[in-house]
Amino acid sequence: MNLLSSNRKMAKWKLNMCLLTGYMTLSYTSMGQTTAPLPEPSFDTWTSLFLFVSLQALFVFVALFNLKGTQSQANKILAFLLLTFSVILFSYVLYWTNYNREFPYLNGWYHPLLLVSGVLFYLYVRNITTGQKLSKSDWFHFIIPIGIAICLAPLYIDNFQGERKLMLNQTLRPFIIAGLNAYLKVMFLGGYLFFCFRLYYQANLKDSYLKPWFNYLLISYTGYYLTIVLYYALVNFSFFNVTWDYMISFAMSFFIFCVSFLGYIYPQVLAGKPVSNILLRHKYQNSGLTERGELELKDKLLSLMTEDELFLNNDLNLNELALKANTTRHNVSLVINKYFNQNFFDFINQYRIKYVKELFLKPECQGEHVIQLAYRAGFNNKVSFNKAFKKFTGQTPLSYRSEKAEG
Repeated sequence: MNLLSSNRKMAKWKLNMCLLTGYMTLSYTSMGQTTAPLPEPSFDTWTSLFLFVSLQALFVFVALFNLKGTQSQANKILAFLLLTFSVILFSYVLYWTNYNREFPYLNGWYHPLLLVSGVLFYLYVRNITTGQKLSKSDWFHFIIPIGIAICLAPLYIDNFQGERKLMLNQTLRPFIIAGLNAYLKVMFLGGYLFFCFRLYYQANLKDSYLKPWFNYLLISYTGYYLTIVLYYALVNFSFFNVTWDYMISFAMSFFIFCVSFLGYIYPQVLAGKPVSNILLRHKYQNSGLTERGELELKDKLLSLMTEDELFLNNDLNLNELALKANTTRHNVSLVINKYFNQNFFDFINQYRIKYVKELFLKPECQGEHVIQLAYRAGFNNKVSFNKAFKKFTGQTPLSYRSEKAEG
């Protein structure tokens, strides 16, 4: 009985590997039987539709990646997400049509790409809602997908060699099983989807231009995630039908169509402009300033800071700055936010910090305490000075001054 149970488990394992790698036949040597050959490769209505959607995603990827008039990373991240979906969907089509036998080296790559899609969607939402750019530390998000690919490396090598037997070495089997683990995929994608929703609610979108875009985008991606969860849940039941694989592709296709269609409706967001910039447009749409007037006020503010050194005034506030610029505080706030991407305090403090750094280098100031120089630059207290200095230089005032003295 134990031997029969063991043989059944081995047969099930080999069958799963067969589905993964798409081999035409699989010899169950442990059971002494051979499976029947698979049907000839062919397309039907649904597989033709999914192939079309996969190609459409590839087309939109190229269009987004080469989008002119923006330097934002957001559209490129979204482009790579669509490319990932295109490859996954194409892999599914190869499997359903049995063309995976003709191209065995394309089999199984969608497993790590499923996880990559979650990371890319999170990075896109983060970039749009916060304006945060990609950094070297973001490679950390791809550690698990890369680990999955490494675990499945024996199968990929087997596919590239074009062999018709699987590498079922007992040493490799635990790694391959880890690479196919459904629970890991569900938890990984669910975690990043949670982070996306948190960023969405923290952004507190009220803009009629933005909110529909994010609503549809989050709903479509959430639907894609839920179909994956449902699929992995139902696959354990006896009534499961293999054709239910299509539901994941339907959800993926819906997301691709959403991005393609909504991109024409909300091109400003699709171009990767930060939420804060678009919200600003609506916030100050009744300011009465023309674009030329905004630019003139921008130059006036720069003149007040660089030539008149108005920042040295310890009591300087938004009302007084507006009075000096002969305009309203509303207009000053608009220009500072729109053209300098700062609030009033950061705008003023950046000049004060620069002034303090210049004082550090003057011989006549070497004997003065740091806080005395801060007061001369326009700061009112030590706490706000230290906080502003660390924000603009990444160092404390003492460490910065000491470093310059040694240099």
